[in-house]
Amino acid sequence: MSDKNDVVNTLRAQLKGAHDWLEGTLAGVDNALANDVPPGSKVATIGANFAHVTTSEDYFVNVMLKGGAPLMMNLNPGISEPPPMGDWHVWGLAVKAEIAPQRIYAQKVFAATDAYLATLSDADLGKITKTPVGDMPLGAFIGLWVLNAHCHAGEISCLKGLKGLQGYPG
Repeated sequence: MSDKNDVVNTLRAQLKGAHDWLEGTLAGVDNALANDVPPGSKVATIGANFAHVTTSEDYFVNVMLKGGAPLMMNLNPGISEPPPMGDWHVWGLAVKAEIAPQRIYAQKVFAATDAYLATLSDADLGKITKTPVGDMPLGAFIGLWVLNAHCHAGEISCLKGLKGLQGYPG
């Protein structure tokens, strides 16, 4: 690890850890569980939580930051419809997920994210970036991706726990 990219490499490691934790939390999830809405629930399904992490990261990296098309245009993201921009609560209760294609898509998104991060220098992280939550330094925006993956892993873990299953990886 070079001195000039220590912060970038730390963010890459944190994001890899968050992705691995999310993937581990999905252990044992099949399509039925991915689409289950507990009675009276106002919480998005496991499949929707997973899709939120992957599709938003795909959009942030490939569209917002690289100026290209999202990977979901050429890959099956494993969801019945793309998420809306903004409030995704209603979508999160209604979307249907297929966990196997979701996991394949996730691996492609995570690899594209890491490849993009590998192009950055520590100085790039301080550049102000327009984001869906306001202007902020790029490094702070990437930090939100780490947080997002962990937060949604928590929701997935809780939903699994309500079914009597182990949530987080053992």
